[in-house]
Amino acid sequence: MIHASSLQEALDHQASGAVLFAGGTWAMRGPMDRPFVTLSGIPGLDLIEGQGGQLILGALVTHEALARALSTDPGRAALALAAGKSATPAVRRMATLGGNICTADFASPDLVPALLVLGACVTIVTAQGVEDLPLADYLATPPGPHVLTHVKLPAVTGRSTHVRLMQRQAGEYPLAALSMALKADPDGTIRDLRIAVGAVEARPRRWPALEAALIGCTPDPAALRGIARDLSDFIGRDAVDAPGWYRTRVLPGLVARAFATLTAPEGR
Repeated sequence: MIHASSLQEALDHQASGAVLFAGGTWAMRGPMDRPFVTLSGIPGLDLIEGQGGQLILGALVTHEALARALSTDPGRAALALAAGKSATPAVRRMATLGGNICTADFASPDLVPALLVLGACVTIVTAQGVEDLPLADYLATPPGPHVLTHVKLPAVTGRSTHVRLMQRQAGEYPLAALSMALKADPDGTIRDLRIAVGAVEARPRRWPALEAALIGCTPDPAALRGIARDLSDFIGRDAVDAPGWYRTRVLPGLVARAFATLTAPEGR
């Protein structure tokens, strides 16, 4: 294990073929045939800081710390729930925000759907300098050698939530996960809506067709399931825990669950 003390040092080792190492909860599952570079000695990567409504999160913030920090923030409840329910307590104490975003060949990162609906941007450092990218762009076209250092969340209004379908009650990754952020008028009309789905396909992504169909509406739960079923364009992935067809079939129910949570009276 190589201990990097600066971002430049981490980049240099990465350029030589080393693998960046954060919490290590997923890396332990794969081959250990290359050197690993731990980022834990680089200052500032574990901060949680508010700046004028914006929230800045270091890449080494653990799931446990994230859930605790956001436990009283209804606008960012999706991220608090995703972090607080991911994997197991032992994993949550080690797994990091940056690792959840960057880990290759990991189809069920709970935090990513929540980050997508909250409008997250990521800060990366490359040999050319520092760059901020919308998370959706980063996921669609991963850059070359880089270190993801921070995640930035804009100021939020409205409410958000995160729901999951599990094979068992604990100790595993979800068969399907869905995050939703909602702003509604007093009469219940949807003014703004963001929905993102994880674990169903190889990477989480937004559901723009359903978002567009529901803005300006006041759907009831029964109609919502039907609309979600008709507008689903997801192609489920087959894996040992569930077939692809099942992952897509459960999505309308997750949509209804999330919507019911966000339209319930505050405090319920």
